Amino acid sequence: MHIQELIPHSGAMVLVDDIVEKKDDFISVKTLIKHDNPFLQNGKFPTFNTLEIMAQSLVVYRGLNDNSSNARLGFLLGARRFDIVKPNLNIGDELITKTHISEDFDGMGVYESSVYVDDKLVASASISVFNPSQEQLDQILKASNE
Repeated sequence: MHIQELIPHSGAMVLVDDIVEKKDDFISVKTLIKHDNPFLQNGKFPTFNTLEIMAQSLVVYRGLNDNSSNARLGFLLGARRFDIVKPNLNIGDELITKTHISEDFDGMGVYESSVYVDDKLVASASISVFNPSQEQLDQILKASNE
């Protein structure tokens, strides 16, 4: 299965390139910062944008574990303890994102994620994500149309 099949984004917005490792409660993904990355600013990739890579790693994990169409749909609600060790990354840097999967509670989850370049930590965060069930999604869509 290709990464593009697991992530609802397309083109350059797909920031995850490959799966490095997957376990029951863990996923590690690889990202190469390319010249067409939409988050580049003056030729640099601001490290705060690794939050999107962390979120996409969860989408990849869910897509590998759940074949339902809403497995790919998630909402990044926030981040706590977001530590940035290096403010900018470079084109050509290979990032390894490691995310520990916690228990979900009714579609809500908090996940610990860290990003490395050359085995050196560049960012880490505890991210909160909402991954609605089909029933929850139907209720949200119904309420938004009222």
